[in-house]
Amino acid sequence: MPDTAQDRLAPLRQLIEATDDPGLLDLVIGVVDVIEEDTALVIDRTHVSRDIAARTKAGDWFGNTELSEILADADHVLPSYKQQRSGILELKGTLRDRRSRLDAAESG
Repeated sequence: MPDTAQDRLAPLRQLIEATDDPGLLDLVIGVVDVIEEDTALVIDRTHVSRDIAARTKAGDWFGNTELSEILADADHVLPSYKQQRSGILELKGTLRDRRSRLDAAESG
């Protein structure tokens, strides 16, 4: 279970506080929009997962229509999240590379 006292958004909060540039703030707003949409999706899917687990534990059966809807939903969401994860890994590499170059420039 994650530590609920940990503020996972602290780096984003610090970035917002450190930024006065309107263009950069617009970009941060875009990032916050993505995080908000993804958080809503995760919460929604977690509710579905909990419902499935509770109903299965209680011995309830799912109809084919329900299972087909769940499967179609997962088939729709999964590819975009796989693509997003790949893009995030690429962005992290770019950020680390840029950070290394800045550190080298400062020390050199």
